[in-house]
Amino acid sequence: ARTGMFGGVSKDLRHRAEEALEAVGLGGFEARPIGSLSAGQFQRVLFARLLLQDGRVIMLDEPFTALDAKTTRDLVDVVRRWHGEGRTVITVLHDLDQVREVCPDTLLLARDPIGWGPTGDVLCAENLLRARAMAEAWADRGEACRRSAA
Repeated sequence: ARTGMFGGVSKDLRHRAEEALEAVGLGGFEARPIGSLSAGQFQRVLFARLLLQDGRVIMLDEPFTALDAKTTRDLVDVVRRWHGEGRTVITVLHDLDQVREVCPDTLLLARDPIGWGPTGDVLCAENLLRARAMAEAWADRGEACRRSAA
């Protein structure tokens, strides 16, 4: 967006890109072809791109899937930094341990919303049992999947 369709990359933008790569642990990778990166390195590049975009709202879909523990920790630190800066981070996660670690607030979904609020309150045994019942009885005729009239 900052360079236009045919614009070049300014010295300032190049410097910011190098800083973003450094921030996600890829300092020195600036000249590597994208196709030569591992899955974890590529995910780091995507986070670096988000750093450059500098958005107030950030949306992530399973950002830690298939990543090693170090890459996950490093990228969780980036998400925490965004939280600390007052940004809104909306992420889809299926790993409840990651949800507890990363998300201050949670929306638990299983066809319908099950709970919304502080993560510790939402991920209670009752809500998780209800969500599991919804997921296991996925058929439209399944009693747990019928929407209540209330």
